[in-house]
Amino acid sequence: MGLFDLFRKSSDPAASGGSEDALPEDADARSAAQPSAADEEAPAEAEAASGAAAPDDEWAPDPKEGPRDRAENGPFDAAEAVPERNRLDLGAVAVPVIDGMQIRLETEGKTDRILAVTLVNGKAAMQLQVFAAPRGEGLWRSVRTELAESIRKRGGKADELYTELGHELVSQVPVRTKDGRTGVRITRFAGVDGPRWFLRAVFSGTAVTEASERAALVDLFRGAVVRRGDAAMPPRELIALTAPAAQSGGATEEARAASDAGEEKSGGPDDDDLNPFERGPEIAEVR
Repeated sequence: MGLFDLFRKSSDPAASGGSEDALPEDADARSAAQPSAADEEAPAEAEAASGAAAPDDEWAPDPKEGPRDRAENGPFDAAEAVPERNRLDLGAVAVPVIDGMQIRLETEGKTDRILAVTLVNGKAAMQLQVFAAPRGEGLWRSVRTELAESIRKRGGKADELYTELGHELVSQVPVRTKDGRTGVRITRFAGVDGPRWFLRAVFSGTAVTEASERAALVDLFRGAVVRRGDAAMPPRELIALTAPAAQSGGATEEARAASDAGEEKSGGPDDDDLNPFERGPEIAEVR
């Protein structure tokens, strides 16, 4: 298989769990961690002790979350000082590439719109997607809360973990292995709130269980550059990617032929119901 693979998915993979293999239920889940302690109780207790009550209509936007050194070490916004690096330009995001890595572009079946890019290094994988976000509000806190609720409704476990990327969500979902046994699929979700964009990564395969293989993909994640554009977009709107010029010609046609023949590349769980970006009626105001 060539460097690039285009493959279609019948549904929007906005919450796809990636392309990891199922792990036996007694496998070492070293990456799964206990949920982080809630940090909102202390202010509430202090307010109660002082006798002051917050107005019922008081609302505060969720803060932007991500690595504390995001502006210096990425993921970067295109308007920031970006260090030189060999990157593949996919329009809304440019991702670093390394020798031997496979790049998969996930497309919408009816429109061929590119919805996500998955970087595969050996048995480790990382899926990236870019979404529009409000200028002064973060999305990651509410998104991971919704993801956790969806995972638990499926009978899985969802725990928060604080890492060098900030808050991550560790998902463990029961599945059937290829030989018919009961297993568990472990996935890690990370998110970064940037200037008017939200970048989400889904780590799977050995990127969940092997520290060195995760570190290689985290380095690529930190080196990504987001080009959000100036167009007005509703918050949580998926920003489609564009195919790089290198894909024109035979490589693209070969990948399309494999897709048309029914060769499914995504692998991962059926996560159609794990979609925190599914919106209700559109909001006319774009913040």
